[in-house]
Amino acid sequence: MAREGLRTLVIAKKQLTQEKYQAFEQNITKARLQTINRSRCVREVIETLECDMELLGVTGVEDKLQLDVRQTLESLHNG
Repeated sequence: MAREGLRTLVIAKKQLTQEKYQAFEQNITKARLQTINRSRCVREVIETLECDMELLGVTGVEDKLQLDVRQTLESLHNG
């Protein structure tokens, strides 16, 4: 789908035990409180869940900007 210019969206699920969820919640809270490398820490915690998931579906979405969006974004960027 990406070769056709579509954004690929994957939908999946994963069952968590109460213990695994609580461990994830503690780890993500700690990661979000980091003052150094916060983004990396959060990403690493999230990646621990993004494996062994059940695939539910895949879809492709065509990204098209609405009229004048590009100009508006450039104006915002230029301040």
